[in-house]
Order: sequence, then structure tokens, then C-alpha cells
Amino acid sequence: MIIVKIDRDGCISCGECWGSCPELFIEDPEDGLSSIRERYRIAGKVDEGSAPDQFEACLKEAEEACPAEVIRISPPSPSFD
Repeated sequence: MIIVKIDRDGCISCGECWGSCPELFIEDPEDGLSSIRERYRIAGKVDEGSAPDQFEACLKEAEEACPAEVIRISPPSPSFD
């Protein structure tokens, strides 16, 4: 799993993350800022989520494309299968 965090205080609502990784990011209808989709939220937090490793490429793209640099992703957790 990959941990994703958004510093919403610095979000400028540019939509780069929604365009890069729409499976995980949405525009929050309450305030227009970037949020994590409900199904991936950690403890219901709109700014913190846990995503499957399959989203690694689009998450990296969203992190790099964000002009406000408010998206942070952790590397995928190692699998001990």
C-alpha cells in the first residue's frame, strides 16, 4: 500500500491531481480543494489515504505535476508473501 497525504492548506485547486490520478483524487464539493476519494481515506480523513500499489504511477505523476507541491506519497510497502 502507498500512503498519500495532501497539505490542503496549500492546495490551489488547479486540478492536476484529479487529472493525473482520478481514481484517488477528487475535488471536494464542500470547499473545492483536492481530497482523497472516500474509499481510500484513512480514518475518514479527506487529506490522508492508503492506495493500492497499482496506483503508484499515477500517484507519482500527481505528486510531480502539483504546482503547489502539496501532495506527498510514500513508497509502496514491501510485500512479504
